[in-house]
Amino acid sequence: MGGFMYQYPKQILTITQQVQSYINAGMTITSYKDVEEALKSIGFYRLRGYSFHLYDNSTKKYVPGTKFDDILKLYQYN
Repeated sequence: MGGFMYQYPKQILTITQQVQSYINAGMTITSYKDVEEALKSIGFYRLRGYSFHLYDNSTKKYVPGTKFDDILKLYQYN
């Protein structure tokens, strides 16, 4: 076997950076601690799937009024 190592094109984000990316995209965070806990237990990319319908790819922002708590509730409902 060769020594080929795949270089993943995206940088791995820390939990703090993941929370900040939500904030930068306009998502309302009411409890930073709760968001960190959810990201640690559920994962950033899994939760992101529940927010696609609230994200505008052209502006790279969430619809005004989008709350992390609502995304978490959608995840917990399913």
